[in-house]
Amino acid sequence: MQGSGVLYLASIAAAAVLGGGAAAQTPPASGPPPGGDHLVRLTNTGKGAISAVYVAPSGSTDFSDDLLGRQTASAGKTVSLKVKDPKGNCIFDVQFLMDDGANVTRKSINVCQTASYSFSR
Repeated sequence: MQGSGVLYLASIAAAAVLGGGAAAQTPPASGPPPGGDHLVRLTNTGKGAISAVYVAPSGSTDFSDDLLGRQTASAGKTVSLKVKDPKGNCIFDVQFLMDDGANVTRKSINVCQTASYSFSR
């Protein structure tokens, strides 16, 4: 999967609830300015491991390369992901590829206001 958006996430997760999952966003005291790179700590609060994380500007199908690279976000693990946002979109859709092959999408995550994110499906 390729695209222009890149998201820093700690422990694989994102926003918008899909299926039976739950997610939580914690905004920083003051968000970074729009545009540029955003660091998001993603915490995997689910039972399965996250194998890959992809982002795209909300509504786009142009997803980024895997933000996890060679790492995996196992249950309980927190990772940092870098989301590149050169156009100042701030709002991204995030796809999580789970270790069991399931693909979970969370829509409309505001990376300009989210410093940490918890993901569970």
